[in-house]
Parts: sequence; structure tokens; C-alpha cells
Amino acid sequence: MYRLLYVLALLALPDFVQAQTPVAPDTSVWRDTGPKTPHGLAMLKMADGRAARAYFPVNRLGFEKAIDYFPTNPKVRPFPKIKYLDVDQLASATIRGYYYENMRAAGEPDVLAVRLIEGPVELFALRGTAASKVPVLLSPVSALASVAALGLMAVDNNRWFLRRNGQLVAITHGKFRPFMTEYTADCPALSEQVRTGIKGFQHNDMPEIIRLYNEFLLSSAGK
Repeated sequence: MYRLLYVLALLALPDFVQAQTPVAPDTSVWRDTGPKTPHGLAMLKMADGRAARAYFPVNRLGFEKAIDYFPTNPKVRPFPKIKYLDVDQLASATIRGYYYENMRAAGEPDVLAVRLIEGPVELFALRGTAASKVPVLLSPVSALASVAALGLMAVDNNRWFLRRNGQLVAITHGKFRPFMTEYTADCPALSEQVRTGIKGFQHNDMPEIIRLYNEFLLSSAGK
């Protein structure tokens, strides 16, 4: 009787939750796909704290509102049908070494942004169009090089999020200059260049600004 109730409860769960318990630990179902496959293995943390696995789109500069995914390996028979998951159901995801986090704490529960920079200040990003792919995101090893390239290739409507001392904030395009001037005020040289808006210190240059600011904070902490 208890076994029957357990089976019925399991069948009632969403596909991406059922996927948490593979039949065998070493089955190809949970191996990552090849580099040319548009969906790769994602390790998920749901908003309610549960862990799950699924196959999410790769090389995306964040997701907004909903994510197209496969509940099992799209290259293994029987081939699964594509499904959709609301972003607000997720807390975080790790896809091929890249960490994505829900921006709920910044008032954006429909945004899952990718972390581009770690350090005293973390930088998260969302491409202006959620479906856009980002060829400059290569591998975690070359993340800084990728960020530098991104700063040059970014579009005007990129959205940035910063976290420092646990406080996550969204940076709007219109308030970028006054906000970042104040945010980096303890580094006068950097703050002044942001305030004047000279080339290389504008909205699209956020990765380089945060890289320089983190260098300043780390060097100051070491004195």
C-alpha cells in the first residue's frame, strides 16, 4: 500500500523534479551533451530549496520569464519533448561551469542572470533580448577574457546587477552614471571617470569597471 502511494506521488511531480533521481548513477541520461548541442546539463536549485537536473540552453547571457528545456538528455532515446519552466521557480542554475542566479533579491524574480565576475563586488548580466546567444562566453577558465570581449561587444540594453556585502541591486541604464559614481566613490580616480562618462567607462563597459573596482578594493584590503 505504501509503495503504491509513493509511486502515485512520484508520478504527480513535474518532469524536472522527477529527474532528480536517475535510475542508475552512471547512465548516459545525466551526461552532458556535446559542444555543438544547444542544450547542456544544468544543475538546478529550485526556489523552494529542492535540487533538480535538466538540460538548459547553453551560452546564454541570462534568461528572462521562461526557459525552454529538456527534462532528460535530448540526445538519448527516447528523445524528450521540449518543455518550459518559469524563471521565478528557480533560485540558481549551473550550466557548464557558469553560475546563474535569480535576481529576486533585486526586485526582478523573472530574471535569471549569469555571474560574470566574482570578488568583493559580483557582477551579473542579462542580455537585452533573453533569447540572444553570446558567443564570447567560452569557458570558466577564460571568463575574464570573455568579460573583456563582452564589454566591447555589449548592446545598449544589457542589464547589469551588482552584489556587495550581500546586497543585490539592479542598475538601470538611465541612472547608470549617478549610481555608479556614488557606488565607486571610495575609489576617486575610477568614480570621476564614470561621472564624466568618458569612453571606456560607460554603461556597456560595466565588466571592465567592476574589474578595476575589485582590484582597488582588494589592494586596499591588503594595506
